[in-house]
Amino acid sequence: MQHRRRPTYGAATRLARLVLELSSRPHGWSFDAIAAELGISERTLLRYLRACRTELVLPDGQPVLDVMRRGEKRFLRLAEPARSDEVGIYQAVFLYFTLGALTFLEGTVLRHGVEDVWERLERALPQRQRLRLANLARKFHAVPFAPKDYRAFDDLLDRIVRCLIDQYRMRIDYGGVAGEGKTHDFDPYTLVTYRGGLYVIGYSHLYRRIIWLAVERIRAAEKLAERFEYPKRYSPAAHTEGTFGIIEGPETHVELLLLNSETAAFLSSRRIHPTQRFRRRRDGTTVLTMNVRGTTELASWILSLAPWVKVLRPASLRDDIAGRLRDATRLYKAPL
Repeated sequence: MQHRRRPTYGAATRLARLVLELSSRPHGWSFDAIAAELGISERTLLRYLRACRTELVLPDGQPVLDVMRRGEKRFLRLAEPARSDEVGIYQAVFLYFTLGALTFLEGTVLRHGVEDVWERLERALPQRQRLRLANLARKFHAVPFAPKDYRAFDDLLDRIVRCLIDQYRMRIDYGGVAGEGKTHDFDPYTLVTYRGGLYVIGYSHLYRRIIWLAVERIRAAEKLAERFEYPKRYSPAAHTEGTFGIIEGPETHVELLLLNSETAAFLSSRRIHPTQRFRRRRDGTTVLTMNVRGTTELASWILSLAPWVKVLRPASLRDDIAGRLRDATRLYKAPL
């Protein structure tokens, strides 16, 4: 007969540490992080979990510990009745930080809506928890980069949101980059934030296809009486998947040479594109490859890293970058 391995004093200490730590992690603790913190294997952690589920149960017989998944990762957390009132304060903090990231929506209905939720959540906290939020504005801070200003577009955003929710068709007078005007009967599908800007994805009856509209270029918009059926197969991700940014173009295989280790480390720590691959070479440089749909925004991004990145392929992108750099160089050769 096979006997179960009996817990030791060390195991009991680690179990106590595990449960105590979970009490301050209302959103869970990953299996990998637990194993690293306690210095145990995943197999040992699973053994601990089996023991806890048998010995530590709530009055209704449910285990104190829950296992949840986020993607491929597994997390452990205390079951709902056993979780402390830390949940409320953490929800408030997470919402506050999200609110800070939306500074470019200052003065709009979108910002007011989130602020209202924040104020309600803050008021619902016990007094002792509200005291802990005293220095929240200094503990959590967002630094926006060149955000657009939407304070003059509050009424427009309110109209767009209402039409989005209730699926009303709109008539939109839209000015392009050069100010040329087009009037679209437009079915709004998605409001998108991108690099501190707001865009609406929807179906243009003028072009008979799904397009992007920058909110600040909408000169006038009205809600029409006609409603539209939200398309079952539509996905906003499908209209950005593979693009480098939001401007689409032909499928292009790109190879970039990263000329120093600092640039390689800086870029490899980020998700630049879903297809990115980094290959380090013997000479210390790194090749970054991507398969992108359109290179318009990619070219501007490469120029921002000009001294440390060299375009290997395609030749058309290489020539485009070279031409822009020559033009820029001529600006600085001219006498002042």
